[in-house]
Amino acid sequence: MTLIAQFLLVNVHFVLSLLAALVMFSVAWLYFDAWLNSKDIKEGYKILGFILLSISFVVQSTIIEQSLLEHSLLGAETSNMLRALFRVSGYLILIIGQIVIPLQPLPAYRKKGAKKSKKTSTAALVVPFLGLTAVQLSSFSFPLLAILVAFLYLRRSTVGMENHLKIIALSFFILAFSELTGLAYLFRSSDNITIVNIVAPFGPLWILERVLLAVAMFVLGRWAWSYLFKRLETQLFIIFTTSILCIFLITTIFFTFASLNNLRGDILESLETDVGVLSYTIGSKKAEVLSDAQLVAQNSETISAILETDKTRLENLAVPILLAKRQVSLVIVSDSGAVLMRAEEPERTGDSLSDDPLVKRALSGNGVVSVITKEGVMAPVVSVQAAVPVLSESEIVGAVVLGTDIDHAFVDGVKKKTGLDASIYADNVKSATTFIAPDGKSRNREN
Repeated sequence: MTLIAQFLLVNVHFVLSLLAALVMFSVAWLYFDAWLNSKDIKEGYKILGFILLSISFVVQSTIIEQSLLEHSLLGAETSNMLRALFRVSGYLILIIGQIVIPLQPLPAYRKKGAKKSKKTSTAALVVPFLGLTAVQLSSFSFPLLAILVAFLYLRRSTVGMENHLKIIALSFFILAFSELTGLAYLFRSSDNITIVNIVAPFGPLWILERVLLAVAMFVLGRWAWSYLFKRLETQLFIIFTTSILCIFLITTIFFTFASLNNLRGDILESLETDVGVLSYTIGSKKAEVLSDAQLVAQNSETISAILETDKTRLENLAVPILLAKRQVSLVIVSDSGAVLMRAEEPERTGDSLSDDPLVKRALSGNGVVSVITKEGVMAPVVSVQAAVPVLSESEIVGAVVLGTDIDHAFVDGVKKKTGLDASIYADNVKSATTFIAPDGKSRNREN
């Protein structure tokens, strides 16, 4: 997923969470307005419950799941702990409030039908609490508590007289499904790639959770607004608060989007420059290796030793050159491709490199330099190798193959001169890097 798409979805998460906080606060304000008339302390449970839920959604808005900002603004652990604390407390206080506040009695013509439904509702209140532990409450209690709140409101609207509370019950039912899909993060460490893709941040379940939250808040907000609309002072307060929130969100998103575009442009421009610097450095290294190989191939002593197949003279020539030039390998072959000398392993001779593409090109009369990948001890290694023909009176008598590795020392040298951090990959595996692991010593080889 592109950075822009992630940015937009993060802002959707932020806006929905703050919208949910505003809706919960509106309901709390509505209950507070009703409490001013009765001053019944039991009614305070509803006010406190919705305020705690509102705070929990404010905290939830700070949790950012994005590669650019992968940590919460308050810290992932802190945010999740505070969200769980306020969310669970809010649900529990709403549940307690629904239990301690007696139902409004039904009229006589509905009491007969209410007895049966009351028995069913009471059973529904007990079941969700069975078998819950502290760990389950912190990890899995959100949907259970939300659906329990929904059942209690449904019970109050069916067994009792408060039929208007069915809308709140519906909104909490939808919210419970949103909370349930939110548990998808528990499966993000799965080894099944299909499951990981489904539960990943910004994946299908992540989006479904936000859609359900938006629907739940729309239902609940519409209900609250229908009552707040009848109170002019409260209505003005909510309008003023909502307007400030909208202006803040629009301004923040606009300027953040503009800053992100500028940042992306600067990063791409810087990256283009860095790639150019690294490409130029590798190009210079290729020219250097080719020049050193030509120097060895044009040495009269080298030509004479190849013609005489004098391995001792070749060793005395090749080993000092390999050390002086600080290269990794220096191989001299005959016109048939047989190895006459390996400066890095003088005793290892006699095998053939006639199938090597570089050697073939050199023995055909063309000097060539290339970047290749070869096996290493810990990981594949990127190497610059040059092969040039050895000529005696315009006749090809052999070839010289000189190579150097693009290793940690190479990228460290680039960083020392240019300040550029770089990583070199061989067959999609990091082979050299300037980045240091958290232990401060070893190289970071994570791909």
